[in-house]
Amino acid sequence: MASTNNDINVLYGSPLFDNLINESATPCDFVVQGHQYNMGYYLSDGIYPSYATLIQIISQPTSIKEKLFAERQEAMRKDVEQAFGVLQSWWHIVKGSTHMWNAKDHRKIMKICIILHNIIIESKYHQGINPESCKPHTDEMVDQVDIEHDYTFLVSKMINRMKQVRDTGRHNDLKMDLTNHLWDNYGGQQT
Repeated sequence: MASTNNDINVLYGSPLFDNLINESATPCDFVVQGHQYNMGYYLSDGIYPSYATLIQIISQPTSIKEKLFAERQEAMRKDVEQAFGVLQSWWHIVKGSTHMWNAKDHRKIMKICIILHNIIIESKYHQGINPESCKPHTDEMVDQVDIEHDYTFLVSKMINRMKQVRDTGRHNDLKMDLTNHLWDNYGGQQT
């Protein structure tokens, strides 16, 4: 059935990249292997398109660098699954289907569950750390982010930004840079 809600159809209809396209997303500038990137990315599996913002696992790695990348990404995926498993075991409300829920309510419930989980962890494993010592040094402070609320964006600007999000070349560059970065930092630890 062509109109089924599989992951790809849901992605195309979702507001996931709206803030990037509207340029209202919090800036996410970073450098990997000497190359500057200005959009964050999500780790995904191989069914998703090769967007600059979606980095898939390498399903059939051909080099030891690619194998390390695939192993590390799989480990991250398992960490996320484990974190949601913990939330589901504590609060069964996040375990079932939520298709009929209001999206804002769903986000609020998930945030509350995460906050409650963190409170439980802190109370169980309180180590007496002074919260003031956890504040960043003044030279590490992030500049205040001013988000524009001007919704009269030019169509050409939005189309250009959409092209940047869906840029396959940028996707390939980032994937290669991430693979090389992992290898440079952890490749010597392979047995």
